[in-house]
Amino acid sequence: MKDTQPILIISTGRTGTIFFSRLFADLYPVAASHHERGVSRPIQILTNLHFSHLFPKSGLRSAWRLLKGNEIETCEKPFHIDANCFLYGLAPLAPELYPNLKVLHIVRDPRAYVTSHLNFQRQKGTSFIANHFVPFWQPNPFLVGEVPLTKVFGVTRFEKYCWIWDFKNRVMEGLENTSTPYMRVRFEDLFNTPNPEELFGQITDFIGLPRLTGIRDRFREPANNSTKTVFPDWPEWTPRQCAQLHSFCGARMKKYGYGGEKEWEEKVRNA
Repeated sequence: MKDTQPILIISTGRTGTIFFSRLFADLYPVAASHHERGVSRPIQILTNLHFSHLFPKSGLRSAWRLLKGNEIETCEKPFHIDANCFLYGLAPLAPELYPNLKVLHIVRDPRAYVTSHLNFQRQKGTSFIANHFVPFWQPNPFLVGEVPLTKVFGVTRFEKYCWIWDFKNRVMEGLENTSTPYMRVRFEDLFNTPNPEELFGQITDFIGLPRLTGIRDRFREPANNSTKTVFPDWPEWTPRQCAQLHSFCGARMKKYGYGGEKEWEEKVRNA
């Protein structure tokens, strides 16, 4: 269908993308809503190779056309939604791959993201294998050029995820001053609030879907929660861990409205 509207919902991961794909599929028959549709994992790896200066943008475009290029033109519904954290870098690098693309960027408090990611990779074997053993499953801070190679053996996994949160969000927010329609929302403003309907209404306005009411209970239980709590929430972190996260994420935390708690500021200050 030529006039199908493509929507990408992108994030760092650990932000409810499974939930969103199911929600839109349940609520809107006019939308073909997917979670990580098709062959997306290789796109993520090639994107991270590109950011590491090891793969050309032209090759990334060609890979997308080969692996995912027919998804929009074969869609038989007015809206094609792909909630897909693997495509975090694709729209900023090559928005022309999706004609008339709209992008919804979901951000989450980096302290919650890092905790969730560290716990989830212990909970899910495939995530552990991917994050520990698959080359370029995540962007590489050393090859990107933002952490010196001399520190390659000194950066902890905790610190790496702090950097990943900042880097990926920085890439995604690069769309905010482009011609691509772009909306950024905070995870907490949907899932940690008594009334998410107003913000969800703003999201559906942005996409071009009608507003719905009576759906607040749908936001009570996001899908794909991490259940193990080997790594604790930030109030139990050491001041050094707080300062490490702040060193990577502090500027973007402030921009997104995170990190103003007195306890947090004291921990960072006392490191």
